[in-house]
Amino acid sequence: MKKIIYSLGVCLLAGHVNAQFVNSTDFYVSEGAVVSFNTDVVNEGKITNNGKVHFQKNLENLSTVQSTGVAVFDGNGTQLIKSKNELSFSQLMLDNDVKLETPVRVNESVAFRRGVIESSSTNPLVFSADAKHSGASDFSHVRGVVKKEGSEAFEFPLGDGTNFRAFSVARNSESQTLSASYLYKSPLNISGQVSENVETINENEYWTLKSESVKASAKVAVNGQAGLEEVAYLKRGTWNVLEDSKLSASTDLSNGTLFTLAKSRNIKAEIGVYPNPTEGEYFLKLGGMNENEQITVDVTNQDGSTIMHKEGMVKDLRKAYQLPSNLPATELTVRVLRVENKPLVQKMILKK
Repeated sequence: MKKIIYSLGVCLLAGHVNAQFVNSTDFYVSEGAVVSFNTDVVNEGKITNNGKVHFQKNLENLSTVQSTGVAVFDGNGTQLIKSKNELSFSQLMLDNDVKLETPVRVNESVAFRRGVIESSSTNPLVFSADAKHSGASDFSHVRGVVKKEGSEAFEFPLGDGTNFRAFSVARNSESQTLSASYLYKSPLNISGQVSENVETINENEYWTLKSESVKASAKVAVNGQAGLEEVAYLKRGTWNVLEDSKLSASTDLSNGTLFTLAKSRNIKAEIGVYPNPTEGEYFLKLGGMNENEQITVDVTNQDGSTIMHKEGMVKDLRKAYQLPSNLPATELTVRVLRVENKPLVQKMILKK
């Protein structure tokens, strides 16, 4: 089918100094048609795009825009997108700098070719559950806030306007809405405290990730730098290395988790009991953990019954304990539960 190409130029309205195209009716772009606006567009009616529309100046929507086709922003100089409500595009093609002054939703895809999208927490770029993007680079990405809905794996196309610094989240078992941003600022300006398992952290940049679900989780991955290939997150003013790079309720994901790249000291968390076998009294060893880390210690017998249960900080639970005197000789299991890490288990023999 032959494409129909229109070029809509400047329309000067009485009382307006700037050139504008004002649509106050139903403006329909059929499949296969190409329309180019080389002036500001103010929509007071309804724009339906089933073809391809080039916006080369600002877009202000005061009514309804339905775009199942391709919307291209390819002007010269930063273009503004304004709307009284969220704007939705099926396919978005970026060929110029764009500033969002309204939330913009993408239902299918974004093609990053040239230019940077500037967004914010109030006016984010939102990817629907099945939406994808391609071509993000140092020359074309999002500076600000990106939201992602759904459960699929996703790379957040973030940067600072000059450097592309994306991170990825793995596929999740539950659908959720995640909001992410990138800041080329030193995380040490937020807090200079690091846990004992952190050798060094990235001093130049950090990311934020927030979920709208209290029980959400997200396993993150960032392209590492020389010697910095692990993820450290901020909790209660201290940077801690995550063993599995999984952000969750324990990292305060619902309120927003700050994270950066880091290198751990490779201190392996471990537990032990001695003497072992014991006649009833034993000392609990807790190594390779932050002194102020909150843990739970459970001692169970072979049928799973709890013999002892303690909760508190590592420094307070590292001490001697006495088993009940009426307990017969048996094999016991000592289990230390950590909030954001795998449980540690040790067998203990009680002899009489």
